[in-house]
Amino acid sequence: MIKMRKFPASFSLLVVLFCLVSVFSCDNEPVDDGIDLGTNNNNQDLVGVWNLLEFDVTLNSATTFEGQTITSNIDIVSTDVAYTLDFEQNSFTTNGNYTYNVNLVVDGNINTSESYTLNNVSGSGTYTTTDNEMTLEGSFFEFDFEGADNMAFQEEQTIDFQLSNDGETLTFTQNDTVSQTDDATGVEITSTTSSISVWVRGEVSNICSAQSATNNAESAFNEDDTDENLCNAYKTALQNQITECGDTDGSLQDIIDDLGDCSFYTMGESGSLVVTVGTLLVDFINQNISLQDGIIYVDATNSAGNYTVYFEVIEGATGVNSLQNFVISFNGTDYFPSTQGVDDFESETTVSSQGIFIATFNGIVESTAGADLSLTQGMADLNY
Repeated sequence: MIKMRKFPASFSLLVVLFCLVSVFSCDNEPVDDGIDLGTNNNNQDLVGVWNLLEFDVTLNSATTFEGQTITSNIDIVSTDVAYTLDFEQNSFTTNGNYTYNVNLVVDGNINTSESYTLNNVSGSGTYTTTDNEMTLEGSFFEFDFEGADNMAFQEEQTIDFQLSNDGETLTFTQNDTVSQTDDATGVEITSTTSSISVWVRGEVSNICSAQSATNNAESAFNEDDTDENLCNAYKTALQNQITECGDTDGSLQDIIDDLGDCSFYTMGESGSLVVTVGTLLVDFINQNISLQDGIIYVDATNSAGNYTVYFEVIEGATGVNSLQNFVISFNGTDYFPSTQGVDDFESETTVSSQGIFIATFNGIVESTAGADLSLTQGMADLNY
């Protein structure tokens, strides 16, 4: 079975481009009966400046690479928007900034969870309308991930739209299936999207200004994730964002919980057991450590309870790969050390005697279904 690390970097980026470059929306308000939706006659109802309120995308995809297929799900939700769409009679321009979260789930396991911010985005295009259908040359959004070119998505596309709230709310919807092949990598993707974007005239009242501060604090912390002050600044920004903007899915609080009290960023501090999974630093603060018949047993979970780690080491053993029966679990799925020859799991113990255990570990771990996780900066400094 193909391992997730073998997919080229453009894999998840290409999928995201598919769903986000399209325009989308859904609205539970009734369509206004008084607005003329005849062929091209409703362009006048669109003319003017519209402010982006939100976008939300769910994408289910089947990806084929080197003759094997995996399924994945991507959820994209806007978090901070300051972006406008300006319609003329038959043309449009866009301008502004937006931030969104991208969660990639593969075979039921979270593979990546990232936040992106695009500043000073601008674009233009032309459009025609027939009833509630709009045909575009161009796109309302632009995306450029790690140099991925989105010019292929500037071709003609057709979407549905609705005007509601006395013509003050404009919504776009696009629900369809798209297939694309990346000639450079051979990756074939068939994606089914359910996409939403909502725009309103006038000022947008629900922009979360605290999101920008959180993004800045996160970037600074990622530059040096051993700095206790940067960790505390990141936690404060997250807490301020929760206060101002809410945390409906609990994801911000989960980050705060995993950061703990930030003291574990000082290497060599007794009682620490941490590892970075992908880009997420996980702190195993609930620890069960024991010595039985000359073997040190370590069993620990993080505060959220979605990550657990277990391993054993013979007391007094030191050196490379002295950890035995290592397993890390995420949401109930167990991952074991990889021995495939690429970024294999490895560990090194420096002390395991007189009640002190110190070790480091990193590398790829795999589930029995073939999915994998990348572990970096794993460190244990424990008393037993």
